[in-house]
Amino acid sequence: MNYLIYPLQIMNITQTYKNNFTHSRHTIGTPKDYPIDDNCGATGPNGYFYCPCDNMVVKRIFGVGTTSTNALWLESLTKVVTPTFNDYVTIMIAHIEDSELNKLRIGQTFSRKEKIALEGKDGLATGDHFHIVVGRGKMKGSGLKKNSNGIYVLDTTGGSIKPEEAFFIDNSFTKIKSSNGLNFVNLYSENNSDYYYTTSDLNVRLGPGTSYSSINALPKNTKVKVLEFSSNWARISNKEYISGNFLSKNKPKIYYDTKNVTADYLNVRKKPNGQIISTLAPLPKGTTVASILEQGTWTKIGNNRYVSTKFLN
Repeated sequence: MNYLIYPLQIMNITQTYKNNFTHSRHTIGTPKDYPIDDNCGATGPNGYFYCPCDNMVVKRIFGVGTTSTNALWLESLTKVVTPTFNDYVTIMIAHIEDSELNKLRIGQTFSRKEKIALEGKDGLATGDHFHIVVGRGKMKGSGLKKNSNGIYVLDTTGGSIKPEEAFFIDNSFTKIKSSNGLNFVNLYSENNSDYYYTTSDLNVRLGPGTSYSSINALPKNTKVKVLEFSSNWARISNKEYISGNFLSKNKPKIYYDTKNVTADYLNVRKKPNGQIISTLAPLPKGTTVASILEQGTWTKIGNNRYVSTKFLN
């Protein structure tokens, strides 16, 4: 699966978007982005920025040979899986030296964990590090836009994303020296298998697209196991798909588990032992439903939607 992982081998975040005046002007303005500085664990130019997903392309190189701060824009060639969304991503990296950027060209592509550039201190930086900003979607225009504080922020089709909501930590690749108070999700931790949580009410469809029939709906905050992603659609059983744009790795305080229909066809009722909802076809065997509340021999699977518990497993 095309997970987006933290792009450095040693994480040593020296400044976040929370605790530095220069950075905070990015987050209190409109629009905003969420920059971090990372010196790769030590002083001096000792760390590389690595491609954090299956493939990325160089979209823009800025500042080489000028007094302006150097910057590099990378864009994923395919949609990636992050802790909070599944979409294209754009990353802007600043302070890379001319000598490193001169090795790159627009349109150049990189594969996962391939070295892209060495950290630097170009511009007004006081020491070697990467200034990293992440955005959801593809780069818009020049990739920069002034906010209400007069600060240039990253400009993408989906808006800027906090780094801890964008990157997983691959413990086999990145060692954490300091996260500076940011809470990242571990890619291979026990609590981070293939389970996700719905961030909106979602239709369950018989294929990866809105042209396929909807056979059921899962409410917001339902825990689902994703078998695979097909573009921005998540397959949750042999025939069931939900939109991957509304799935998150962030576990809500209260969430619903899922069960599967064991009867050939299972009627949906307005209340326990109540009237059958004629506008909803019976749920076929294997349909995934949310187990919101069990009331005696009945299980609530949605707003005014109940099924017999004995036909769920």
